Amino acid sequence: MFKINNQNNYPINQKLLQKASKALCKTVGQKDKNFYAILNFVDKQKIHELNNEYRHKDRPTDVISFRMLENGLQNKINEKNYPYDYDRVEKKVFIGEIFICFDVAQEQSIEYGHSLDREVCFLAVHGLLHLLGLDHEAEFERAIMFDLQDKTMEKIKLGR
Repeated sequence: MFKINNQNNYPINQKLLQKASKALCKTVGQKDKNFYAILNFVDKQKIHELNNEYRHKDRPTDVISFRMLENGLQNKINEKNYPYDYDRVEKKVFIGEIFICFDVAQEQSIEYGHSLDREVCFLAVHGLLHLLGLDHEAEFERAIMFDLQDKTMEKIKLGR
């Protein structure tokens, strides 16, 4: 489940983003009611700063994730398995934050020839998979991650 931070009031479909989160959780066998992530929508300047500071890449990017959990997909995410990450106010495990650059998402939706909703959901799903412990540095990891992305996007009827 996403807690959405959209201070710039970008035109995003919050309902669709929550649907994407639920679909991904079903795909990977997690219960979305047990955890949450903060999903931030930012401009190019902010994502550039984050990318430079944390990834040492001096340019804007589309999405950056900051994971809190180790072994997110290896364990069921719940209070028992992650007692130190359990948020007693939210009554859920906090798994991390995702930053999506709305401007880059908009550019990519045009470049790839699909809707802005699809691009934003794809980036949110991609970021959430990172929070759950997946990566795409090695070819075998990339195949797993991209397969889960595709299955999730198909479930919400925003496949390729």
